[in-house]
Amino acid sequence: MLNELRQDTRIDKKNALKTVGFFVILYLIACAAVVLKFEVGYLRTFIYDISRAHMYGITFLGIWFFMVSFVLYLVFTRQELISSSRDLYAIGVGFIVAFIIKLYLAMLSIYALPTMLAVFILAPVAKKRDAFITNIFCNFILLGTLLIKYVYILAPAGMRPEFVRDAIMMFTLGVTTGTVAAYTVWRKASRFSQIIRAFLFSTFFYGMIVMFDAVQGARILGHGLAYGALHGLVAGFAPLLIGMLLQPVLESVFNLLTDTRLVGFTDINAPLIKRLSVEAPGTFSHSLVVASFAEMCASSIGVNPYLARACAYYHDIGKLENPEYFKENQDEVNHHDNLLPEVSAEIVRAHTYGGLELCEKHRIPKEIAHVTVQHHGTMLISVFYEKAKSLTDGEVAKEGYRYQGITPRSKVAAIIMLCDAAEAALRVMEQPNAKKVDKLLSDLISDRIASRQFDRCDISLAELNLIKKTITQAYGGIYHARIKYPTGESVSRVSNREVKREEGEK
Repeated sequence: MLNELRQDTRIDKKNALKTVGFFVILYLIACAAVVLKFEVGYLRTFIYDISRAHMYGITFLGIWFFMVSFVLYLVFTRQELISSSRDLYAIGVGFIVAFIIKLYLAMLSIYALPTMLAVFILAPVAKKRDAFITNIFCNFILLGTLLIKYVYILAPAGMRPEFVRDAIMMFTLGVTTGTVAAYTVWRKASRFSQIIRAFLFSTFFYGMIVMFDAVQGARILGHGLAYGALHGLVAGFAPLLIGMLLQPVLESVFNLLTDTRLVGFTDINAPLIKRLSVEAPGTFSHSLVVASFAEMCASSIGVNPYLARACAYYHDIGKLENPEYFKENQDEVNHHDNLLPEVSAEIVRAHTYGGLELCEKHRIPKEIAHVTVQHHGTMLISVFYEKAKSLTDGEVAKEGYRYQGITPRSKVAAIIMLCDAAEAALRVMEQPNAKKVDKLLSDLISDRIASRQFDRCDISLAELNLIKKTITQAYGGIYHARIKYPTGESVSRVSNREVKREEGEK
């Protein structure tokens, strides 16, 4: 994974070939599904003279056109998806599952099509725009297949042209409602709230299907309004049910990171977090404060606060290997006192790649795991560097006392880097005030800019300044002053005096 982190994020030939190969496989699956549907569902029912080769040629060409358009969209606007094959595969699987399910439900009727199914499958596990675009392409391919079905199969069998109008209407309804669902139904909220909103939206969609059927004289396959209502029920609630069933499957198979899973990773009973709280309580306490800072900073610059909080919980998880060698877990004994500074430096910096190994072992998603080796970047371990200088009259190479991690590659990693350093520095600050805190944070940011820690990160100076202000404001809430209560004998006197006063009042 370290090699993967050190690679440039630009698309290389290997990733491009993997993307092309993946979509070729999806294309073949889609074509096979169409052939199976036509051969089993229609061509054995309607006997007439048509050119099957011509029909399949047009169908396959249409599917190819939209699949290529989909790939080009990803290449030019979502390059990070191509670099992260895990997310790409999840979107591709959601796309092909939605298309096949809709294709075969179309055997019931046009009105039984769950046209926004792709949104309900992908929106909880992917970015909203990806669910939106996938829904559009899926509906285009489906519309083309239905029109070909009418031209080559239904029209020669005597089906009236209203089928085409219905297909276009369902396409329009699917794109419109799917767009609204992608950007409103699956907003950041609790799992229960998402399900309730999805249920209400599905009810609305179902009502629209029944309304269209009623307006057109309840003529779905000539079976009347009740039959149309049944199909509308399928179209309205199939996306919700299928989406709910597939979400945990996609999360597990592709190790996807959703808000629901992020909350689970920060549960005190999560295996690594529970170990941290028991074996390294000082580090655990430090991580909780960093998480509070990080969550507020992420919200202030528009980054996912759940991700920032989870990364903060795990950023020092590598200290589980040698918890007693870190100051927050020590009492009176400092184990570094009898060690050479270069040995101490190696022990301390080992917690970064050691944390990455632990995360890999426990299948922690890479968005969290990578922060373990990014939150210190290549910063100097100044304590042991200065100790080494004091033990020799010669020059001491700084490279031997630097963290050997990776500089931050994301805004979340940059936030954790700053919040981690800020928490450690603020904890030991004497007589802090707003001015001193502001200067400390400014120095921390300046040092990291000077050492080029943010060169590979897309964070801006304005966002760094906003992070500084957020930490300054949060500091007062976390390290606020407490009232000094009298102790010892004075407490007894105060307590006795209060008791006597209360008895006198009675």
